[in-house]
Amino acid sequence: MNASVKINDNLQEMITEITKLLEKSDVLEEQLDHLLNKNYYDEIQDKIIHKKGELPNKQFMSRNSLLTDLLEIKHIQTIYHMFVAILFGLFVNSTVYDLIHTGQTKMGFALIIKEFANIRSALYIWIGMFLSTCCTYVIFSLWATVRTQLFPKSLQQRLWDKMFVVLYINYILMFVYLFTTSIISYNLTISESTAMLCEITRLIMKTHAFIRSNAPAVLNYKPHAENELYYPEFSNFLYFLFVPTLIYKDNYPRTKSIHWKYVAKCFFEVLGCIFYISFIIERFLSVDFQNIGLKPICWKEVVLAILGNGMAGILVLLTTFYAVLHSWMNGVAEMLKFGDRMFYKDWWTSSTYGRYYRTWNVIVHDWLYTYVYKDMYEVVVPKNKSIAKLMVFFFSAIVHEYILGFAFRFCLPILFILFFGFGVVLYFFSPNNKWFGNVFVWYGLALGMGIGISFYTMEFYMRLNCPIEQKSVINYFIPRLFTCV
Repeated sequence: MNASVKINDNLQEMITEITKLLEKSDVLEEQLDHLLNKNYYDEIQDKIIHKKGELPNKQFMSRNSLLTDLLEIKHIQTIYHMFVAILFGLFVNSTVYDLIHTGQTKMGFALIIKEFANIRSALYIWIGMFLSTCCTYVIFSLWATVRTQLFPKSLQQRLWDKMFVVLYINYILMFVYLFTTSIISYNLTISESTAMLCEITRLIMKTHAFIRSNAPAVLNYKPHAENELYYPEFSNFLYFLFVPTLIYKDNYPRTKSIHWKYVAKCFFEVLGCIFYISFIIERFLSVDFQNIGLKPICWKEVVLAILGNGMAGILVLLTTFYAVLHSWMNGVAEMLKFGDRMFYKDWWTSSTYGRYYRTWNVIVHDWLYTYVYKDMYEVVVPKNKSIAKLMVFFFSAIVHEYILGFAFRFCLPILFILFFGFGVVLYFFSPNNKWFGNVFVWYGLALGMGIGISFYTMEFYMRLNCPIEQKSVINYFIPRLFTCV
């Protein structure tokens, strides 16, 4: 009797659970349709029109990163686990191979220790950059306050505005010059230099976003108006300096609490990605080119190495994407309770390079759209989309070349050619077949990464193995890859 009652109870529980699942099935189906629909992330209205005749502005809203939502699905989790297992298998295979053939392992630890040996100096430079950036708020506040006390459209007010513009431009130039030379003077490594140069770029973009967003309110303010002049408090500016967006707003969507386990998980993934990138560089790239410059170059072998490094390049690309745009950004956003976490879209489904550029790095794309493309289109060259787009490509190419050029201490304009040359051409290439387009994008990324990392690695070892006797500024721009004999 007791057994039958127990069976009936178990059956009743099972029926109740199935009923609940069926009730939720419509909601689950709708959520999956949103996540897996190929057009969903193209249709997200993250920009809205405020004034007729103007381009849309960035709209913030509370939302997760795409991979955060996708990894809630069991099948996507399995793909993630398979990817981790493949990386682990590659690591084990390479380690065993090295132990058997050389008796040593190239696990990446030595490269990490070497690349971050001067981290204290990098920290000092960063503190200087941060304090300098904070000074821009004081200067902006002073300009805004004094301007309200001057007679509207008077000579004094116009001179005061021009002086502020000249001071702002000089500040940007001096900021770049002083801290770039500091990086060179302290002899920071490639990794440390790259991090600091990215910080220089980030802080300048933040500064420009803050001033560009708040200057119109100051310029349009009427001294005899009932409302007092409003400009953001320092706390708003300070929060903006750390929040993972380059678009300034007085208020952003916020979460209610901080999940510290999720923060720890994100930063643990960043450390894991750093280790894996170091392993790839030490195991695959250094081996191919570390002896270049010690013997005559065989260009057939170089071509084969470049094509072979496409796989290593795409691994570096994917690992860097996951480390920076997903793990790091989500970790920082969680600590700051920042709600809008659309740092990227589903760029991996892109069938055109135009869509890839828009979805790969939403943070930078939003800044380029808002403060370069939009200003060019609405102010500098009204209604001229072509020049506005070319200016975006040119600016992006210059910044990428600046970062890599001073990080490696030589100018090898590979990225400039890829961005402002092939990048512009491929932007207008739109195949009708989506399958072919997606394959073409992925192969182009692999080939481009293979060319980029191969040439930079070759030039690095060429300058190391075939040093210049008399160093000069012009030698910075002349590749040793073609002059070393």
